[in-house]
Amino acid sequence: MKIFAVNGSPSMTRGKTHLLCDLFLQGARQAGAQTESIFLQQKKIGYCVGCLKCWVKTPGVCVQDDDMTELRRKFIEADVFVLATPVYVDGMTAQAKTFIDRLVPLTDPHFELVDEHCRHVKRHKKLPEVVLLGVCGFSETDNFDGVVDHVSRICKNIQTRFIGALLRPASHVLSMDEQLPDKVGQVKRAIMQAGCELVERRAFNSNTLELAAQECFPREIFIDGANLYWDRCLEKGRLI
Repeated sequence: MKIFAVNGSPSMTRGKTHLLCDLFLQGARQAGAQTESIFLQQKKIGYCVGCLKCWVKTPGVCVQDDDMTELRRKFIEADVFVLATPVYVDGMTAQAKTFIDRLVPLTDPHFELVDEHCRHVKRHKKLPEVVLLGVCGFSETDNFDGVVDHVSRICKNIQTRFIGALLRPASHVLSMDEQLPDKVGQVKRAIMQAGCELVERRAFNSNTLELAAQECFPREIFIDGANLYWDRCLEKGRLI
């Protein structure tokens, strides 16, 4: 299995999206997958300008010759595409959305009915199946509802399968190995297990996803700790 992952977090290695993605891909590699991951923040990717020349003038080819030219090729060649993003205002980051928008050349402008719904004709017979990896600062998993629904709809739009989402709310827990060694260890093992399950089953066990997203301490304590952290950041005038 060939997995191509893009990390849409502008924080790159400083962010919790990186921790989640790295653990997940470790598990996938242990199960025999070939993986590649990139940070969108490091790539030159212009916004889609809506000219639609990739449909009518240079079919399948975007007029912008930037890093998306190579990234679209990697996307097409992958068996599984992993979109990793933190939740920003109930959705994916601007970097992630720009990447998705620039996949338009992969579709043909003509319409067809698929499951009684209008879709654009696929320009390629095979597109990778899709996995969403998401982190969120809040503790409730319903904060992911918007981005999960969005990615699910994107998959229907481009006519590929949405395998599922691996989600980690209260994502700062991923950095609390010393404070909560047992709980954090359990969460991280579940994340790696999900990577293995992707390769072995092309699906996730619901119990694995629940363990990865589990609440590690009461919300009242979580809120107090989060507020204390932000007070310290305010004192120093920077993130700590």
